[in-house]
Amino acid sequence: MSGFEPRFAMIAIGTLPHADAELACRIVLDTFGEVAAWPQLPGLGFRENMYAQYSEGMPGIKVDAAARRMWFQVDDAFAGELEDFYQAVIEEDLDRFAMSRDFAAGLALFLDGTFAAELAERPFLKGQVTGPISFGLTVTDQDKRASLYNETLEQVIVKALTLKGKWQSRQLAGAAPGAKVIMFYDEPYLHSVGSALISVSREQVVGEIKECLAGCGADITGVHCCGNTDWSMVFAIGVDVVHFDAYEYMEPFVAYDAEIAEHLDRGGSIAWGIVPKDETVFKVSCEDMESRLEGAFDMLEARGLDRETLAARALVSPSCGLGPATVKVAERALRLTAEVSAAMRDRYF
Repeated sequence: MSGFEPRFAMIAIGTLPHADAELACRIVLDTFGEVAAWPQLPGLGFRENMYAQYSEGMPGIKVDAAARRMWFQVDDAFAGELEDFYQAVIEEDLDRFAMSRDFAAGLALFLDGTFAAELAERPFLKGQVTGPISFGLTVTDQDKRASLYNETLEQVIVKALTLKGKWQSRQLAGAAPGAKVIMFYDEPYLHSVGSALISVSREQVVGEIKECLAGCGADITGVHCCGNTDWSMVFAIGVDVVHFDAYEYMEPFVAYDAEIAEHLDRGGSIAWGIVPKDETVFKVSCEDMESRLEGAFDMLEARGLDRETLAARALVSPSCGLGPATVKVAERALRLTAEVSAAMRDRYF
């Protein structure tokens, strides 16, 4: 564990609705203090969709941006592509797993020197990758069967997403020498694990995400799930930062007080997604968000957790990515998150 003590620093989940990549980067850098995250911009087109964005370099992958669909084509050509892929994995040829400007315009601007002066001032740079469970349950083969249920494709996904993270970690470290790299694996589909419709075991979830985190080369690792889930499963991964939707799912999350305590004892941190991601953001205030956080701290302190440790190991953020929101909603959510960060720091530090 990293022993990361962010003290209510702001952190972004990734997506913004803006269609101007340079403007989106500027907003991130103007709003976020210590932790700068490159923006994912699905409004630019299907290639910036959270699944298509990480598909480059995978064997058999097909992306039809015009039709807004993607899939694995497992056919006669696939065996040759698979052989080339595993050769790159064995050699750890990270360039094979690069993310191009067409698929990640915000990341490209972070890396090409456009914002070099601003990035040089940041102690932390954050990257993000779609997690293997969500990727494998969403992206299908040509027969519309979830790729996670094909053992060959499952291993392709885990290996590719691990090295996507490692490529990002290397590039971000180069963009801001001296900064620590935070790499999140985003797993929205974890809320469905354990349902009758999803045939994925706890062991598979923990093992595959753990493999990605262990191999991504980041200084600090994170997992994001925007729905409710079995949080004991997430804590079992051993990740440094657990992010959850604290606006919608505060009570179910704090019910895992024993696991939260163990996580903090190991040096882990929690990212509280306390700011709503939709029109609700215009109906709430900074004081409302402070009250929600203090209420959660009250509950956890009553169960034996140390309040000062909770505060020292806390980040604050919007409840999820802001890509589906309007620009006005997204910008209000970012401003409110900044207010909450400053207010909570004034309370405790």
